[in-house]
Amino acid sequence: MPDKVSRRGFIAVAGAAGAGVALAATIGALSKRPEAKFAAQLRAVRRDGALPAEDPASDEWLRADPILVKLVPQQVAQPFLGELDVPELSVEALHNGEELAFRLGWDDPDVDDLDALNVFRDAAAVQLPTQLGGTPPPIMMGGPGVPVHILQWRASWQRDLEGRTGVEDIYPNVVRDETPDRVLPGGVAQLFYVGRVVGNPLSVEQRTTSVEEVIAEGFGTATSLAEQRARGGGVSGNGRWTATIGFPMERAPAGARLEPGSIWPVAFAVWQGGKGNRGSRKQFADWIDLELEA
Repeated sequence: MPDKVSRRGFIAVAGAAGAGVALAATIGALSKRPEAKFAAQLRAVRRDGALPAEDPASDEWLRADPILVKLVPQQVAQPFLGELDVPELSVEALHNGEELAFRLGWDDPDVDDLDALNVFRDAAAVQLPTQLGGTPPPIMMGGPGVPVHILQWRASWQRDLEGRTGVEDIYPNVVRDETPDRVLPGGVAQLFYVGRVVGNPLSVEQRTTSVEEVIAEGFGTATSLAEQRARGGGVSGNGRWTATIGFPMERAPAGARLEPGSIWPVAFAVWQGGKGNRGSRKQFADWIDLELEA
């Protein structure tokens, strides 16, 4: 199995590959973020033009009003998270009337961006009700008849998107002479990639986004949307992940439109792959108010 990569090691490798200058510039840009304080309401600032939904280091994020939210270990449904690894999450939001984007930041001393047997990825998610009004759905992924819309950024998908993942990265000692694609007709070769054939989003050959959109009505009910319209980006440095998640405010069929001037419940979650976080083994923040600036 691949060894866990420390931040220091990650930066050293990036520098050796000629990416050190760019990484340092990104870290410098992220360090300019305003100081955030704990709050129970997040304001999505309205601005004109395209949003930096795939660029965590964009100066456009300086327009946002950052807050901190408290995270707690998930201990409602098995498997529990026994110990809190990430106590707080910084959150910012921007919208332009057509798209809503979040920037999430949390401390993590390691980069975990591979999926393999007993190897888990870092990730972060935003959760919104599908409809506005009344009591928010149960915080743990909604409930029967009260679904939620979840958007999860994944470090492993970010790595895929950047073309940095191959079988050799996950299993360095792999030995293979040929692949089905090289010795069989296309239609027959595809039968050896069962996940792709059935449309499993974890098995796509060419990834187009680092964010997955799902609808859920409780634990074990997450269903990936047929059309994935969310986008995002993630960067690590100085012992910290910063990730962005953007998606259309017109959410059909995932839910009602997010109208400027409205206030919606929103919740968040973080996974530390190096600590064995996956599935329900996560830290999460309870519902807070999201005000969409008119």
